[in-house]
Amino acid sequence: MTSRRTPRHGRNSKIRSKAHAKRYLAVGGGAVTERQYFEMLNRLFPATITYRHKNNSPSQLASYAAELKRDDARNDSTDDYAQVWVVVDVDQFQDLAQAQTICDENGMELIISNPCFEVWLLDHVRACPPSFTTTPAVEQAAARAQITQGNRNKYIAESILDAAHMDAAMRNARRHNTSQRQRERNRLIPRREEEFAPWTDMVRVVEELLQKESSQ
Repeated sequence: MTSRRTPRHGRNSKIRSKAHAKRYLAVGGGAVTERQYFEMLNRLFPATITYRHKNNSPSQLASYAAELKRDDARNDSTDDYAQVWVVVDVDQFQDLAQAQTICDENGMELIISNPCFEVWLLDHVRACPPSFTTTPAVEQAAARAQITQGNRNKYIAESILDAAHMDAAMRNARRHNTSQRQRERNRLIPRREEEFAPWTDMVRVVEELLQKESSQ
């Protein structure tokens, strides 16, 4: 049985015109993997998602996103972004709290994957195990499962880029996104990031898109 949370177009219904689709901006540090994933979301949902990349720390990415949002707001010919997502990994960064503050002050959402975006990708085939709290462990698991491939395993296997796998990822992510980890994710205390790993906020991105789809 197909999950009721699967987007309608994932059940072979016609994708509606994007002529008046909601506009979204995603700003991330990943030049390949994250871009490829948001391009998939752009295909699956009746939304217009723009992805911008900059190889910066989370707080720098948040400042860059805020600048892009302000510049876009000056353009009277288009609707404002329905949401701006700042998509970051934890990795070695210590400025997540600053990034969160910038996002809060500018009406944006900070989307954290801890320790890295591959947590969310691994969730497409199985729940990321609680023991996977470091970037090498998660990246190696994703490569072994053939979820990532190509040069430096930065490319996502096309086989998981569909609505069914995304639906599974939502279920699996909720298994390791526990309430205890949620508390630590909200606190964002430097050098205590492992206390909310594994974790992914990408669930919130998909929930936003599903909500907007159902309201149209």
